[in-house]
Amino acid sequence: MNLLTPDFLQAKFFMRNESQDGIDDLPRIAPHQIHGAEIIHADDDSFAEYSLPNRPEADGIMLTTTRASASLRFADCAPVMIWGKFWVMILHSGYKGTVLNISSRGLEFVRSLKGDDAVNKACAWIGPCIGREHYCRDIGDEWTEKGRAVFHAENFDERGSKIYFDLAGEIRNQLLDSGVKDENITLSGIDTCTDSRCYSYRRGYKEDRMMLYARLLRVN
Repeated sequence: MNLLTPDFLQAKFFMRNESQDGIDDLPRIAPHQIHGAEIIHADDDSFAEYSLPNRPEADGIMLTTTRASASLRFADCAPVMIWGKFWVMILHSGYKGTVLNISSRGLEFVRSLKGDDAVNKACAWIGPCIGREHYCRDIGDEWTEKGRAVFHAENFDERGSKIYFDLAGEIRNQLLDSGVKDENITLSGIDTCTDSRCYSYRRGYKEDRMMLYARLLRVN
């Protein structure tokens, strides 16, 4: 799935069984994902320390260099890509990452680096992830209660002993709250739990993963 991006940015989301061979010959930043909110910033000076075989713990990558590419892996968690002029950020926003609001953390970093205007003009894409009807957690669980405390009310509902959460809907709200304009946010609308084109952890794919890939083609 090639993503519609400006001419300075190349991005692709690799669905089930799509070959990832021969994308580029750049150093690749592919951190060890831990369902957290840590974000790597790779520029011309730092990209080498983050590139394979090094795998620092992180669930987000911001690129402001053409000298490396970035990728993250997914199976039900939400891939998020945010970009502006000559920068791109990719995020792994699973349930815990969404509770920790990794999207907002990323945009706050953009704001500190490039100013308010960069956030206000940013575009975002929320990719295939598990849908609301298929993601539930037990009431009383510590992380369930954390989610209930921070998710917008329209993005969860209680049904018996379970709470059902809308990850894509909450991420969209987090982007809006951070200053991204609604017209600049695209949701794929694909539910990984029901769409056969996707790998889904809840459907039994414990090892196979989809991948979000991005690189900058120029920085000026």
